[in-house]
Amino acid sequence: MKIFFVVVITLVLFRVYFIFLEQKSLYYPAVEVSETPAEVGIGYEELSFKTSDGEILNGWYVPAKDAETTVLYCHGNAGNICHRLHKVKFFNEMGVNFFIFDYRGYGKSSGRPGEKGLYNDAIAAFDYLMSRKDVDKSKIVMYGKSLGGPIAAEVCLRRKVSALILESSFASVVIRAQQIYPFLPMKFLISQKYDALDKIKNIDIPKLIVHGRNDEVIAFNHGQILFDAAGEPKQFLPFEGGHNDEVYVTSDEYRKKLEEFFAQARITHMGTSKQ
Repeated sequence: MKIFFVVVITLVLFRVYFIFLEQKSLYYPAVEVSETPAEVGIGYEELSFKTSDGEILNGWYVPAKDAETTVLYCHGNAGNICHRLHKVKFFNEMGVNFFIFDYRGYGKSSGRPGEKGLYNDAIAAFDYLMSRKDVDKSKIVMYGKSLGGPIAAEVCLRRKVSALILESSFASVVIRAQQIYPFLPMKFLISQKYDALDKIKNIDIPKLIVHGRNDEVIAFNHGQILFDAAGEPKQFLPFEGGHNDEVYVTSDEYRKKLEEFFAQARITHMGTSKQ
C-alpha cells in the first residue's frame, strides 16, 4: 500500500510539473509595445475592448481605402502586436482592412494566457469588428499564424466568418508534442490541446492553408495533415522557408494567391447567403 501511495504522489507531482512546463512552453508574451504602425507610415486606430470574462484587450485597427475585406489576425505565441508591423504593412498595401490584437497577458492586454481564454479573446475581437459600422460584416476573414491557427479556427466554429487562412499552424499541440517526446503519453499529459485538426473538419467556408517546407518549429506535415482533413472548398500553398521566414517576403505568388482567395471567398459567401 505504501508503494502505491508513493507511485500516485509521484505521478501527481509529475503532472503538476508538466502543466507548469506546458504553460512556459506555449506562451512567450512581451509586455512592452515599442512600435506602432505609425513607424512605417500607416494610419491606424488603437483601441481596447472587453472579453466575456472581463479582460481588457488592446489592438490596432488599420483601415485601407475603399476596402471590401477585413482580415482579423491571430498572431503566434511570442512577442506582441508590435512585432507584426511587416504584416500590418503587407495587408495595408493589399488594400484590405486589418485588425490585429493582443491576447490576454500580451502587450497591453490584461490577464494571463490559457487556451479557453485565448479563444474568448478572439471571439471578443470578432464581435468588436461586427460592432463597427465601417466593416462589411459579410467579408471578415480569419487569419491564424502558428498558435493563432486553432484560435482562428475556433472563431469560425462559433461565428459566421467569410473565410479562414492558416499559416504555419500545427494540427494540434498533442501531435506536435508527440513528435518531440515520442516516448511519453502526451495525449494524457497535455491539458491545452489547441486541436486545429478536429476543428477544421467542421469548417465549411473557404480555407487556405500555407506552410513552409523547411519549418523547423512546426513540421511541414502539419500543414498537409490539416489540408487533407479539411473539406472543400480548400487550397494548399507550400512555400520555401522556415517558420519565421516570412512568406510575405519570400513569395510573390503569395500575394497573388491571397487576392484570388479573397475574391473567391466573397463569391462563395455571397452564393451561400442567397440560399
